[in-house]
Amino acid sequence: MNIRPFREEDRQALKQITTASFRAASVHGILEGMYGQLRESSWAERKCLEIDADIAAEAEGVLVAEDEDGTVLGYITTTTDEECGIGRIPNLAVAPEAQGKGVGKQLINAAIERFERLGMDLIKIETLATNEVGQNLYPRFGFKEVVRQIHYIMRTEDAQRL
Repeated sequence: MNIRPFREEDRQALKQITTASFRAASVHGILEGMYGQLRESSWAERKCLEIDADIAAEAEGVLVAEDEDGTVLGYITTTTDEECGIGRIPNLAVAPEAQGKGVGKQLINAAIERFERLGMDLIKIETLATNEVGQNLYPRFGFKEVVRQIHYIMRTEDAQRL
């Protein structure tokens, strides 16, 4: 397996991996499971727009794992905030057929190396309570839980006026 920088021809593979592996780890995926598709776009379409935004924000921070045949196995997106010295990992996904084989670990290691090379002081990654893999994996790298965010949702028609 090889970790390399993103190339434009990877974009569709990254989106396919995203839609195959993110539903339970996506707020929009969970909402769609509860309430059905929201308006005109699916959770997967909205999540793929996040990948486009990550690429647009810092394409050099997108790292891709591929096998010896050049098949994309997974990716990690990273951004840096020079002002406060925080490196951030917005998205990490591994193709379902490659999960459990160390791809995610190698991608996180590559991200850590990038942040060290760029002089970041802290590294931030977020996950949902529904992402058991992330909750088990991230602390093994040394990440510490800092705070939990709770998402409340209701249908507009169910709103109570106080």
